[in-house]
Amino acid sequence: MRTRVLIAYHSLAFLWYFFITCSVSSLKAEHQPSGVFLYGGQWKYLTILNVFVFTSFWGLYTYNRELVYPKGIDEFIPLWLNHAMHTAILPLTLLESFAIPHHYLPKKSGLGLLGFFSFSYLFWVIWIYIAAGEWVYPLLGLLSPLGFLTFISTSMVLVAFIYIIGDILNSLKWGDTKSQKKLE
Repeated sequence: MRTRVLIAYHSLAFLWYFFITCSVSSLKAEHQPSGVFLYGGQWKYLTILNVFVFTSFWGLYTYNRELVYPKGIDEFIPLWLNHAMHTAILPLTLLESFAIPHHYLPKKSGLGLLGFFSFSYLFWVIWIYIAAGEWVYPLLGLLSPLGFLTFISTSMVLVAFIYIIGDILNSLKWGDTKSQKKLE
């Protein structure tokens, strides 16, 4: 029974993200909304790949939405799709964390892999700036070089912190899954 529930949950989650990906890919604008540039299309944000987006997006949006999601984007991306990309990830992640035990890599390997993907995303954002002459996130254009490095460093620490908290919560809920896996 538990296996069927897990298969159903993962199938629904996959279908949800497939639907979101198709919805983002099918967005078309008759004119370019203010605050949006064409280079990289919708893939310049890679939001669907970034599960830590909830904290950073909504934190910056609350402070000043124009820094991450200019009002012009509202003409292009419907409100429901904005929430599907930036809000739904939190309850889905929490549901999965408490419903399914996860086998985390050792901290060094897990954080190394996470760092690799985080830096890959950073390089993508910088590449878009070099190619298009505009920052994907307007906030980055307002920062000094030191401010940019501080922001990126803080973001990386936040991502690592969330990873470690996930590992701790998983251990509290499910026990030491690393030891259990060795016993199997």
